[in-house]
Amino acid sequence: MSELMTIGELSAATGVPDSTIRFWERRDLIVPTTRRGGQRRYSPADVQRVAVLRLCQAAGFTLAEIGRMKRERHDEPFEWRRLVTAKLEDVQRRLTELDHARELLNHALRCGHDNILHCPGFQAAVRDGGTSEWYDESGAPE
Repeated sequence: MSELMTIGELSAATGVPDSTIRFWERRDLIVPTTRRGGQRRYSPADVQRVAVLRLCQAAGFTLAEIGRMKRERHDEPFEWRRLVTAKLEDVQRRLTELDHARELLNHALRCGHDNILHCPGFQAAVRDGGTSEWYDESGAPE
C-alpha cells in the first residue's frame, strides 16, 4: 500500500466509515496528505493514525482529549503521560463505581425481602451512598 488512498480506500482499510474520518478531519485529528482533483488523499501512515485514534477512544479518551494530546506533544513531549495518568485514575474511579453497582445488584437478587426497599442492607447502602459492606439476613457480611 505505497500509493496514496482516497477516503473510501482509507475507510475500507481501517473499517472506519468515511463520515467518521471526515468528522475527525474537522477536529484536526487526521489530516489528508494532499488533495488531487479536489479529493482527499491519504498515505499508508494514515491507516496507523486511524488505528491510534480508535485505540485512544477504546481506552476512554474523548476526541477533545485526543486532540489535546496531539497538539501538546509538540510543545510538551511528555505531557501525554500526565493525561494518561489522569485517564487511568478516571477509569479506576469508574471501576470502583461499577463494583459497587455489581454488589448492589447481586445483593438485590439474593435478598429475601419481597421489596428491596425493606431490606436493612439496602437501607444502609442508601444511607452511606453504597460504600458499606453488604450484610445478609443474619447480619453477617456477604
